Amino acid sequence: MDHQVTPLRVGALVQARLGSTRLPGKVLLPLPLHQPDSSVLGRVLSRAARASTLQTVIVATSTLPQDDALAQAAAALGWSVFRGDEQDVLRRFAEAAAAHRLDVVVRLTADNPAIDPHYIDAAVRAHLAAGADYTLTTGLPLGTNLEVVAAPALARAHAEATAPDEREHVTPYLRRHPERFRLETLALTVPPALAALRLTVDYPSDYALLSLLFGTLGPDWSLAELPALLARCPWLADVNAGNVQR
Repeated sequence: MDHQVTPLRVGALVQARLGSTRLPGKVLLPLPLHQPDSSVLGRVLSRAARASTLQTVIVATSTLPQDDALAQAAAALGWSVFRGDEQDVLRRFAEAAAAHRLDVVVRLTADNPAIDPHYIDAAVRAHLAAGADYTLTTGLPLGTNLEVVAAPALARAHAEATAPDEREHVTPYLRRHPERFRLETLALTVPPALAALRLTVDYPSDYALLSLLFGTLGPDWSLAELPALLARCPWLADVNAGNVQR
């Protein structure tokens, strides 16, 4: 008797909130600046949805009233929304994964709109091929590296992690326990000028750079397009080069 293997359900959970201090409301800012029907969050969601390995993309935000506008904006665009604990983001992710019956979770954040679906697919495929509990990419520009977690490992981390930073940042508990989890690193190589770029939105100048990139290249640009653009406009790398990552 033949037994069919049920394919794994792979989904992205996009960690999102409006409580930014350096750039308030940043994830709902238009991107690029001159297109008010777009947003930083919308770019994250639409770019993630282009990854062929993902069956679903879900916004995982908090239950705080201040995040109502974010949840409403995402839902109005047709995206699934899960709301959970503000500070215990590990709990939020574990509960969201269970609620949406995910077998594998790609962890994204709503302030990283330059994520590249090509690399999402590469990370998921490497994770599945290795039978990993946790896979981290390295070598890409800040704001574009990826984490992939097996849902059972995420549930175990939720059950066992106690340190405050392990609850707030989702994956430290897994990385700290290689004896309990199968950890994999997917080391990627891109041109040095590309790897040195800062492609996250934390400061106004970060937003300025990404607005320039989206305004110049359109919504679906890939990281592979940036070296040629940097060769023509090397000053782009200076727009937010002085910012310090928290």
